[in-house]
Amino acid sequence: MPPRAQVTDPAKLLPPILRLLEQSPPDAYSAQQKARTTAARLLASANYDSAIEVLFSSAKELLKLKEWGSGCDLAVYLVQAYEKGEVEVTADSKARLTQLLALISGVGSWRKKLADAAIKWSSDSGDCPTGDPDLHKYLGELYYKDRQFPQAEHHLLASCKRDAAIMLADLMFEWSSEGAKDPGLYACQIILPYLSLTPPAILPAKAFMSRLLSLLSAKNPKFITSSLTAPAEPPAAPTEVSLTISETLNFLQLAILSVQRAPAEGVSGVQARGTTGGVGKEWESLTRRYKGMSEVIRDEAVQEVTIKEWHFHRNRN
Repeated sequence: MPPRAQVTDPAKLLPPILRLLEQSPPDAYSAQQKARTTAARLLASANYDSAIEVLFSSAKELLKLKEWGSGCDLAVYLVQAYEKGEVEVTADSKARLTQLLALISGVGSWRKKLADAAIKWSSDSGDCPTGDPDLHKYLGELYYKDRQFPQAEHHLLASCKRDAAIMLADLMFEWSSEGAKDPGLYACQIILPYLSLTPPAILPAKAFMSRLLSLLSAKNPKFITSSLTAPAEPPAAPTEVSLTISETLNFLQLAILSVQRAPAEGVSGVQARGTTGGVGKEWESLTRRYKGMSEVIRDEAVQEVTIKEWHFHRNRN
């Protein structure tokens, strides 16, 4: 007799797996093992789409039952199937992962295991070497909702999206006890990494600062003391800087402005700014001035970043 043809249709393969979870009590371990075995056979025969569907549906049902270990194991195996099948980073491929991430408890390390695998896959298979911005933003939102601020900060910052920056401002405002602690210290954690990117992330930096200042001034109407308008060469519009009672926030606003006005690659400071010494000189002067005013700017870690920025812009001039 000829060998029986391998069944590859998920509609036929999934019911025996899911029935194990419908019995009382559910047999999570057997369901996990059956899903793994089925997916391994499909992957070996290059039936990637079927393997992905089996793993996704099985993991989802296990996670609904709060079977974190078994469900997360299949979810990570799903990412491995993405890698083996060279699945591209698309709305559909990301949606499977975000659905599973939403079902995983924030307690313990289960979510982190899938998050790390998902970011690595999106980094290797997508356009962004630090991981897909949408995945980072989604993870940041999940961690923020669960009050896990360090993890939320990491992913929202890595996203570099404007709405992620606005959420970061909300997070930092709350983390600083609504401005009771020095908000400049928290703002440095966001603005300086944005400015250290190549190219600098000016739009999210400005969105973050605008939102944070709005929150702080709503809490304390005297927080913003005055404003100044920084001129710009056409077609750029002049920029308004809100001077506050925090010298650190004043420094950061001017730092964003300095980096934003940096000359393009290959354009000297003299060409871009006349004979003033260019943005490198401006950055050096700004750092020196506020180092004497702000304890935060005098911090060794902050100084390390500001010195790096000065050298970067000086070398571009």
